[in-house]
Amino acid sequence: MLGTGFGAAVHLPAIRQVPELRAMGVCSRRAERAHDVAREFGAPLATTDFRELVKRPDIDAVIVATPPHLHHTMVLTALDAGKHVLCEAPMAKTFAEARDMVKMAERAGVATMVHAEFRFVPTRAFVKELIDAGFVGEPYAASMTFYRSSLNDPAGLPFTWLMEQDKAGGMLGAIGSHHLDTLRWWLGEVKSVSGATSTMVKRRRIADSSQMATVDADDTFAVVLRFASGAIGTVHYSAAATHEPADSLVISGSEGMLTLGGDGRVFGGKRGEPLAELMIPEHLTRGASSGLHPLIQPTVLLLKTWVGAIRDRKQAAPSFYDGLRVQEILDAVGRSAASGRSVDLTSRGRFGAP
Repeated sequence: MLGTGFGAAVHLPAIRQVPELRAMGVCSRRAERAHDVAREFGAPLATTDFRELVKRPDIDAVIVATPPHLHHTMVLTALDAGKHVLCEAPMAKTFAEARDMVKMAERAGVATMVHAEFRFVPTRAFVKELIDAGFVGEPYAASMTFYRSSLNDPAGLPFTWLMEQDKAGGMLGAIGSHHLDTLRWWLGEVKSVSGATSTMVKRRRIADSSQMATVDADDTFAVVLRFASGAIGTVHYSAAATHEPADSLVISGSEGMLTLGGDGRVFGGKRGEPLAELMIPEHLTRGASSGLHPLIQPTVLLLKTWVGAIRDRKQAAPSFYDGLRVQEILDAVGRSAASGRSVDLTSRGRFGAP
């Protein structure tokens, strides 16, 4: 386990629920933190040197849950050691880094996945099944809108890598990567991208200090996607809001509409019918638990998929290639925000150009 932030909050608790997995080692930049987390989750090894862990013969697989600017080096080192790898999203700092990771994974011949765990959230998995079954007919449009207050108060959440653009911080990568992956999963490949990012709260308190640091990573973004099918998708997210109204996710098509929010319910209706609640199938909710973190159970399901891929010596989704395509969109949003123009994604080859 490389990383003890999200790794300790989500990944390690999820590992406890997967009988085929055992936490063997924990790596953190702070030795005390590594030892504390290792002790909490029963891992016999704790270190500040990730290479010490990934090169050990008694470790089969590596989870990389560090800040995104560290993913490239850590993943390549793990792949070079022949380890199976699960990488947190966003996959990398840039498209070029993600492309390196895909190529290296293919050469290594191991089971690799990206931790796009939102695909295993019951509501989103149910929507995927409904779209594939033709409930909305031909998808025309999809929209996602989220308002969060976590970054509204400059004296609230302390300054971290998440506020530093150079370390691949910002809400577009940290949160937007998951929503963009969902839309691509639902509606297919993306043809073009336009977007805007903004840093509304430009100063933030340094931890254990009264001093303030300058923030240059985005806390607000908006993205417009044009899919190869002709459908249009949008994602609007702000972490600088004063209030948190209900999320809005809508998928509209030639034959019907689906909506879902943050309450775990899905509504749908065919043309000419009112929207009504649709019961999520039991196979998508079986084993759901009220864990301390809402993403633990989706991560359990993703880890079980990864275990199956390792045992069957095959690849599984969300794959490194899925992560690469999302990274391509993230990079395109940055170029679009800088130029004020839409960015075409159709002229690239198998892996695209950096």
